[in-house]
Amino acid sequence: MNRVDGEACFVLHTRPYRDTSALIDLFSPNYGRFTCVAKGLRGAGKSRQSWRAALQAFNLVSASWQGRGELKSLLDVQHQMNYSLAGRALFCGLYVNELLERLLHQHEPQPDIFVLYTRCLTNLAANAQLEENLRRFEFGLLEQLGYGLNFSYCNRSGLAINPAHYYFFHADDGLVLADEGFVGQCFSGKVLLQLANGDFSEGALFVAKQLSRLALGGLLGNKPLRSRALFAPSAQIPR
Repeated sequence: MNRVDGEACFVLHTRPYRDTSALIDLFSPNYGRFTCVAKGLRGAGKSRQSWRAALQAFNLVSASWQGRGELKSLLDVQHQMNYSLAGRALFCGLYVNELLERLLHQHEPQPDIFVLYTRCLTNLAANAQLEENLRRFEFGLLEQLGYGLNFSYCNRSGLAINPAHYYFFHADDGLVLADEGFVGQCFSGKVLLQLANGDFSEGALFVAKQLSRLALGGLLGNKPLRSRALFAPSAQIPR
């Protein structure tokens, strides 16, 4: 059977499986997102205590597994590093994990997104500018998936964004110049150029949130994100 040993992975999610086992959603640079069954993980035996400690969401582990099908069998796991998230940062982390689970195809290598995710977790653990960190992650994720937003040029015309004009988001064409009399949500060219320079100050952060939701909405479809439904009403997550 195909076997992998000692691959660096992040733990995205753990859920019960059958009597004492668990399904573990993992994310690695070379094998992308995939699921392993950890046999006996929820049992009373002491042999799985270290596994249970290691297989917590946001932990970086060294994992070994085997299997030719979609569901792999976890053979060993060693804890490498944990990213301690609490409060709003924890909810943000759950949101980011759910984005990966919804948007990444299984078993597709994603080394650049792995680096992007690592940077995001590092900033969340430091409680550093949570909302800006989420926006940077979302835009980076969209870019790697082939749906990046170009804040410098109008995709349809190829012309540079004009700070004196307004633009709207089109699902297929990205940012498009809004003609006179256009009715709908528009964004100032001045703010778009601010985002192009990585500047999220003043009102640019709010515009970034609106644009990321529009761009991600087309990929996520009509199924709502669980993290929003569970945590947004009480925790006021910055999403």
